[in-house]
Amino acid sequence: MKKIILLTTVFFTLLLNSCSDNDDNISASTSAYQGNWSGNYTGTQDNGSWNANVNSSGIVTGTANSSVFSESYVLNGTVNDSGVFTATFGTSSVGGQFNGQLNGNNAIGTWINTSANMNGNWTGTKQ
Repeated sequence: MKKIILLTTVFFTLLLNSCSDNDDNISASTSAYQGNWSGNYTGTQDNGSWNANVNSSGIVTGTANSSVFSESYVLNGTVNDSGVFTATFGTSSVGGQFNGQLNGNNAIGTWINTSANMNGNWTGTKQ
């Protein structure tokens, strides 16, 4: 009887160990560009400042502030693992897109608002 209990205990111990969570093979991915970024944009008919937060997944949230129109626009987008930055600002009727590259602590790119026929360049740094 003791042999049966011992074999049963060993069997269940092996079974439970082989079914344990395999968390050792799962790594959390953190964006190398995570943090607060800010800068300025210039261009045809508009200029201003922008600020954004990049979270650990590379999701961008922030604002673009127009000096010409005295308005702030919501900025939403992504940064991929290579630092490619893409974000929309404003709405579909009044807004556009920032496209660019983050590299180390520096950012550079272009912006466009096709509905208002405006475009230009932007730069920034990580805070």
